[in-house]
Amino acid sequence: MTIESLNVVFYTCIFLLPGFIIKSVMDTLVPPAKHNDTKYFFSCLLYSIVNCAIWSWAYILLGENFEEQLIKYWVLLLVITVVGATLIAILIGSVKQKGIIEWLFSKLRINKIHPIPTAWDYYFGRQEESWIIVTLKSGRTIYGKYSVNSFASSDFEERDLYIEKTYTVNEGHVWIEDEKSKGIFISKEDIETIEFLR
Repeated sequence: MTIESLNVVFYTCIFLLPGFIIKSVMDTLVPPAKHNDTKYFFSCLLYSIVNCAIWSWAYILLGENFEEQLIKYWVLLLVITVVGATLIAILIGSVKQKGIIEWLFSKLRINKIHPIPTAWDYYFGRQEESWIIVTLKSGRTIYGKYSVNSFASSDFEERDLYIEKTYTVNEGHVWIEDEKSKGIFISKEDIETIEFLR
């Protein structure tokens, strides 16, 4: 393989890499809607184009000043690409999380589909501490505390739930912590309803 063909491979990777970084970071910040591979690839390609446009000035400066120093050039090119893509992903993810676009559209009286695909993702994505009452399909009721050490799956196929503290409720409706419990795992198939309390 010649130097020229190696350069083509490196430049192609540098161009495509940001899209996958942006999509991966955003998917951790905002649960994605279920997508197929084609839609995923074109989303990554679009993000790569946006990233390239935003950081084009940095790429131009890098080329003008370091192109003769190959090792430094490629290292700096990779750093700009990875850090730049990560910053863009955090910015876009934060805008989506905070609902800024929805707020702007509501001010303009434009109806828009919510970007978060399910009520499950909407509530648990906020990671708010709350008291929780889970009613199972068997009729059993579980009282617990959903907090920082609890977990709700963001996988479409696995909507399971881990509650870090469980409680019993006495006749006076007082919640009493089960000191022996280290939490409870609840499978998605068992959940009928979930109620959240302040």
